[in-house]
Amino acid sequence: MRILISFLTTITMAYSQFGKVDITIDDRLLRDNERQELSSLKDEVIRFFSGRIWHEDFQGLKIPLHISIAFQGMAQKGGLKTFHTQILISDGMDLRYFDKSVQFYYNSGGSIQYDPVIFDPLGSFLAYYAYTMLAGYMDTYDFYGGNHAYDQAREIALRGMASDYPKGWSARVQLLKEVTGNKGLREARFAYYVAMDLFDQGKPDAALKEFGYMMDGLKKVIYGFPVGRMQHFLKAHARDITHKLTILRQEEYLRYLADIDQENKYIYLRDIKK
Repeated sequence: MRILISFLTTITMAYSQFGKVDITIDDRLLRDNERQELSSLKDEVIRFFSGRIWHEDFQGLKIPLHISIAFQGMAQKGGLKTFHTQILISDGMDLRYFDKSVQFYYNSGGSIQYDPVIFDPLGSFLAYYAYTMLAGYMDTYDFYGGNHAYDQAREIALRGMASDYPKGWSARVQLLKEVTGNKGLREARFAYYVAMDLFDQGKPDAALKEFGYMMDGLKKVIYGFPVGRMQHFLKAHARDITHKLTILRQEEYLRYLADIDQENKYIYLRDIKK
């Protein structure tokens, strides 16, 4: 049975949406006995993300995850030791979420579970971000392709709001509203990836058309949405965008990008003749 379980886990990991999961834990504010309770947490979180298929149609993506967990303290709630933390989750590129109001119970003898029907503070929290991160990737394969995964994350958040551990869940509902409603950025990200694929296939004219759609999406963000997530996107891809647009001789696009993304202004303008 142990061999069979190991084999099935290996097969699942091969098709999992998540690849390497890098976790850092800051537990300096906890007592020694509280730290002991968390001895297996890192391994359990890795198993949680890598040990299941989150969406049948998008297998084998191998999305990298970087998770930083900063413990703020521990308190008793209903006879359970409840930890309070702040957590940063990113893919190391342009998907980045900082959650400053996380509470969950955990004991080193158990495993982290997620059930779509039964709310669990830690399992549901991690599943919420699993679907949110996955949705961000699905958006780059199909136009608004992440809608279903975002809806699954929203269902978890609504269940969290109605649970005995409601802290932070209303903010997570609002986060999804902001992310899904930022259609300009979603369209820009999709167009960028399509453009890069077309360029690599030797189709510069088609790629240029998609880069135009990308620019249209970024303009929608500038005129109607917070720019923070757009800045993450541009920071992650500024060099690749510049390389392709320079080859395509799109000086006007590069100058516009330099105006809206001052942090990377030098990158956009370095090959433009003055």
